[in-house]
Amino acid sequence: MGTAGNRDTTTLIKDTFLQAIDSLNNDYKGSSLTDIFITVDKESGEVTFYDDEENKVADIVVFNWVDKMDELGDSEVISVLRDVSKQLDDEDKFDILDIYKPFSVNYSDENFIVVEELLLINEDSIVKFDEGMMEKFDRQFDDFLDKLLKE
Repeated sequence: MGTAGNRDTTTLIKDTFLQAIDSLNNDYKGSSLTDIFITVDKESGEVTFYDDEENKVADIVVFNWVDKMDELGDSEVISVLRDVSKQLDDEDKFDILDIYKPFSVNYSDENFIVVEELLLINEDSIVKFDEGMMEKFDRQFDDFLDKLLKE
């Protein structure tokens, strides 16, 4: 399995993760999403995504990972899953979700025991403001001050 195999695996997992995000955006039944769990069955090659209430939201069979009980180490799985999680975060894909921070993406075993935290989105992450929003905020603040001073 060369780098092409890894790239295909990453793409497959990323596409499935996007389906999971989409599913969570449309159908999440919980109150606020704090975690996404990802499990990998190294016998069947199945990569499964769950919400924090242990509901399956997406899954895929990664053929490169079928019957890899012995040679596929957790570190390799973690590396691929972390790459994908980071790419999605960099592309702001988690922004559509109603997440409760700290929010984490976890690689876990079939009992939802976390093996590795892949991504953590904390409260103190950088908030992105666009120019128009700041100008509007400035105007509203100025209007508010004017009204206050007139009274």
